[in-house]
Amino acid sequence: MEFDYIVVGSGSAGSPLTARLVEKGASVLLLEAGKKEKLHLTRVPAALMHTIGNKRYDWNYVTEPDPSRNGLTESWPRGRVPGGSSAINGMIFIRGAAADYDAWEEMGNKGWGWNSVLPYFRKMETADEDKDNAYRGGMGPLRISALRWKHPISSKFIDSFVNAGVPLNPDLNGRSHEGVAWNQGSTRGGVRHSAFDAFVLPILKHSNLTFMDDALVERIVMDGKRASGVDIIRGGRSIRAKARRGVVLSAGSINSPQILMLSGIGDPAGLTRHGIDVRVASPDVGRNLMEHPGLYVRAEMDTKTGNVYASPLGRVRAFAEWALSRNGVLSVPTAQVLAFLKSTPEQEAPDLQFHLFPFGYFSNNGRLHVPNRNLVTILANVNYPKSTGHLELRSRDPRTPVAIYPRLLDHPDDLACVLRGLDWIRRLASTPPFGGHVKELIDVPPPEAGRAADEEYVRKGTVPFLHPVGTCRMGADDRAVVTPDLRVRGTEGLWVADTSIFPRHIAGNTNATAIMIGERAADLIHP
Repeated sequence: MEFDYIVVGSGSAGSPLTARLVEKGASVLLLEAGKKEKLHLTRVPAALMHTIGNKRYDWNYVTEPDPSRNGLTESWPRGRVPGGSSAINGMIFIRGAAADYDAWEEMGNKGWGWNSVLPYFRKMETADEDKDNAYRGGMGPLRISALRWKHPISSKFIDSFVNAGVPLNPDLNGRSHEGVAWNQGSTRGGVRHSAFDAFVLPILKHSNLTFMDDALVERIVMDGKRASGVDIIRGGRSIRAKARRGVVLSAGSINSPQILMLSGIGDPAGLTRHGIDVRVASPDVGRNLMEHPGLYVRAEMDTKTGNVYASPLGRVRAFAEWALSRNGVLSVPTAQVLAFLKSTPEQEAPDLQFHLFPFGYFSNNGRLHVPNRNLVTILANVNYPKSTGHLELRSRDPRTPVAIYPRLLDHPDDLACVLRGLDWIRRLASTPPFGGHVKELIDVPPPEAGRAADEEYVRKGTVPFLHPVGTCRMGADDRAVVTPDLRVRGTEGLWVADTSIFPRHIAGNTNATAIMIGERAADLIHP
């Protein structure tokens, strides 16, 4: 049980990091708190309707009441299976805008500008449709695919965006990040391609790799300021694994800060309250929690939508199409259309993102239900939120989840941006050809009800888009949790490599950026 490196978390960042370290000749122990799958349910793209909210696959965190949204509490899914959240997410592949990473560098994070990270984005992927070019990769482990099944209503949604003045973009991951486009997903031949399946599974029998599932990390073992290993709970007993060169946390924006705090790295007052000895005073561990706030608006249509597959006969048909040819509704990511736009001409950059799901669903205690109605879901979210929340330890027991305080609409600018997103949803719902099929926007107040009614609706209806970041913020200042080379400030041999390092949120879903961070981390940690 002694290795060069121990990587905690086999998700979107931990899997590529592990693969590249092994490729460089290092011995690696890769730890995953979740259990291996036997049925491989997660590989069916549409199976997220059954895995999200299911404690076999999902940490299924529950937040504290959010005063910025009338005290709302909600479930926050996070993957608890090899592949982490890349095994249960919506498989949407979007990299963020080039300006997002230039902003990271301008904040003091040298080496994280667009020109520095683009090679890693290209290195990690094989994009189909002959996209091996200056912006896309053609030789990476992760397969990025075009949709194998497109609903006609999705095409009309694109046309309505264009009719509303939003340009059609052939590739949102290419030269420009603005406009409307068909989504691309992390699927391969109609099957989910998680980070674990892409990067780790092909090398699982490599002599330099040891993979251990059902392994919950209790704490990092510290020799003074140096990380020398981890203590693990597995099968009801404690195990200690040693790391000659160091430990990398890739457990995500919820679990990585929790493990740091359990190990004595965090705000001294909070650690002392739980009887944890302070190893490194780092008050911002668990702070700076950023999320994409926005609306999921269901629209009832006068034409059939993907919900026809919710009937017993529809489910049989959908499974037969997928089982026989890996096609049909079960073969594709959740969103069919993505768009990035400026909510008003005065905005410096696209401040809103839109998704279209060609089906509508409801959530009950974290579990998803698709009713037998002709519904679609239009999603609008804020790209650059100014509101921040935080995490706190509830206990020194690693099996006790942290307390999550989201505060999604704390900043008035975020509320204003969501309201502009609602305006755009109404505009699209009245713009042909898509708007010609909309019977009603469910639960949305009529425009004549006034802005006060809109604000009340937004306060109640705004939800997180499940892109939590920033809780181990990267920076050059003294309060940053990690330095630009991903080392935990005040320690040796300890790094964080996942979305918790974000110094600022990006325009887009976070999975692709998490994978890029894992790729880049390998070169920073083991040059």
